[in-house]
Amino acid sequence: MNHGLRFLLLGLVGMLDAGCPAASSMSRPESVVQAYGKALRDGDYGRAYELMSPEYRKEHSREEFIRALTARKAELRRSGDPLQGAPRQTKVEARVDYGEGDSLTLRLTGGTWLIATDPVDFYSQRTPAEALRSFVRAIERHRYDVVMRFVPNKWVESMTVEKLRQQWEGEKQAEVVALIKTLKLNLKAPIRGKGDTATMPYRDHFEVRFLREDGVWKIEDPD
Repeated sequence: MNHGLRFLLLGLVGMLDAGCPAASSMSRPESVVQAYGKALRDGDYGRAYELMSPEYRKEHSREEFIRALTARKAELRRSGDPLQGAPRQTKVEARVDYGEGDSLTLRLTGGTWLIATDPVDFYSQRTPAEALRSFVRAIERHRYDVVMRFVPNKWVESMTVEKLRQQWEGEKQAEVVALIKTLKLNLKAPIRGKGDTATMPYRDHFEVRFLREDGVWKIEDPD
């Protein structure tokens, strides 16, 4: 099992500030993980729940958490063992949200916070959510050369930048404007993924379909 541990600082700091029992002894990420692993190994799911962030606890009740873990008791005991050992590497990260769904990841390195996200990657396709934001941004900026990146391989040969321009700025431009406006309002809608496909239902009966090809996410159908 890979012992590399990745943390979102905001969740960790939120837990420490929330009056979590023995918070003073949990000032280091490794201590939190080891305590969590011990709780899983001992079947002390109440204690494990106390180590979850306030955001998580807001969405999941203590009873729901304990019930779910109890159902996987044997598996959790096995996974809890490695967590009690000393981690080989700890990465502490923070995420700053800004703009319309954009974010920057910062990483604590040698006691100094440094930006870990590529700040010039305006059209990321690393995740379905990022692909959708990038797709909307490219259309709003009339960057149809960029929009071409989101066209699935099966349609690339029959598509050109000029065809995309006509499609998005032609007779149905009013419909396109309405679609982009609606997509912007739903950029944070839940996305369900399975393998190389994902879907994002929005409004009453609309759905964005995503497809991962060549290691990046594309838009198979925006509505």
